[in-house]
Amino acid sequence: GIIKKTPVGQFERVRSTGILAITIADGDELAWVSVSSGADDVIIATSMGMLARFHEDEGRPMGRDAAGVIGIRLARQGDAVVSMSVVDPAADLLVLTQTGYGKRVGLKEFRVKHRGGQGVRLIALEGRKTGLVAAVQQVTDVDAELMLISSGGQVIRTETNSINRYSAGARGVIVM
Repeated sequence: GIIKKTPVGQFERVRSTGILAITIADGDELAWVSVSSGADDVIIATSMGMLARFHEDEGRPMGRDAAGVIGIRLARQGDAVVSMSVVDPAADLLVLTQTGYGKRVGLKEFRVKHRGGQGVRLIALEGRKTGLVAAVQQVTDVDAELMLISSGGQVIRTETNSINRYSAGARGVIVM
């Protein structure tokens, strides 16, 4: 749940062997990188159905070798970050669980808070019935189709608009 903001100008002169972009603790990995305007909101979602939305000014600009600050606090053992992105105000969040439940949630339902908290409920998880959150992606009306592939190789192609919008506290419907 660590985030870091670094000005793009610090990556102008990259050597052929690369340059250090972030200091990562043992057991962690760099999962997402996004470019922002400097005045955007950021969302971070966890596998246990929590979501943090905060303004990017909450994290000050840092040097390349800095480790970053806490974006979302993982409260329970086994929780992990499954998604991070810069907010598109016109988008919905598409949430999918390990057992195929899914829903769309309007980003307007999630108010801007401060970074470093546990976040707010993104989806109601019900143990083995829903499993954990597998993916969270921003979708707009321009995104016409969605392709889902199961671990067994089953492929489903569906229209994004066919997945109904629900509130943040709802479980959703079976998508796959």
